[in-house]
Amino acid sequence: MGAIESLEALRKENRELDRLISDAATLVALPTVSRMLDFVIDKVLERFVPDFLAFVIEPPRGARLSQFCYRNLKPSEETIPLDAYARIKDHFLSKPFSDRFETIRHETGDYPGLEAFSPELVFPMRGIAGLYGIVVLGHKVVGDEYSDIERMYIDRLTRFLAVGIQNGLHHQSSITDAKTGLYNHEFFMRRLEEELSRCDRVGSDACVLMLDVDRFKRFNDSYGHLAGDAVLESLALALKEAMRSEDSVARFGGEEFCVLAVDCGAEAGMAMAERIRAIIEALRIEYNGRALRITVSIGVCMLDPRLKAKDLLDDADKALYASKAGGRNRCTLFRPGFLGRATLLRAGR
Repeated sequence: MGAIESLEALRKENRELDRLISDAATLVALPTVSRMLDFVIDKVLERFVPDFLAFVIEPPRGARLSQFCYRNLKPSEETIPLDAYARIKDHFLSKPFSDRFETIRHETGDYPGLEAFSPELVFPMRGIAGLYGIVVLGHKVVGDEYSDIERMYIDRLTRFLAVGIQNGLHHQSSITDAKTGLYNHEFFMRRLEEELSRCDRVGSDACVLMLDVDRFKRFNDSYGHLAGDAVLESLALALKEAMRSEDSVARFGGEEFCVLAVDCGAEAGMAMAERIRAIIEALRIEYNGRALRITVSIGVCMLDPRLKAKDLLDDADKALYASKAGGRNRCTLFRPGFLGRATLLRAGR
């Protein structure tokens, strides 16, 4: 290669490096994993179209893998087999860089459930705590094999993706309950304080729903704590599916849960509570061949910017226990008595 060709190759490599630095800075600043993946896909599409692309992400806590698979860069319901992921993960524990699938297969054996995707390259997503997942790249739809520059770009972009995902996953772990995946007590209190300020500023309505599983101790004594865990996980999933994306759902501890419903008046809040109560009453939780059933009691309290967050939760708790005292499996709206109203007026709040 002559001097002119060498100079041009160096300029091209520098342009690629500048582009990578710019893309990496944008990538790690994105707030969610889904937006990070969308960004990576856009960058891949600028260069080539793979017939298959998969992101397999393993959270730092919990056993559930998240998979995002694409055929010709269109979302696909296909998934990487879990045993294939486990074997590839073991392969990359001692190898920090990407590898051709043929090389992995030669070293570790065949992958019957994975070979149907015609994978060509596999990239590890590595962070401080170890491997966070893999990226699987199929053959190009048009063109020859991946060039060294294309492979280098995807390899390095994947490393930055791993950093972004690591930050996102650890942040998510810090604000969620390990057992249910709902928000934890600390984060819910922060959201409640923020919503109180917003209600005071714009004059909007919001309410808190406090839920407690009826006779949960008796349930645990009858069926065991593992069955109780299965119930809590099913209840948490039902709550998440029942609520709007703008609402916040948290596990407060034990069998107690809280919901913050924004832009929601008293009538709508009670309707929401009744809908949740009915959904949970209708749940059939399969465990060891048995269909388990539960009910919940719910207390509803409207947000009042004149009150502190702790006071509001105390009022919601009072409404909850009014539901318990009234026979359980029912909803109660907290209504401040004469003494409570007088106290607010005297305090000038």
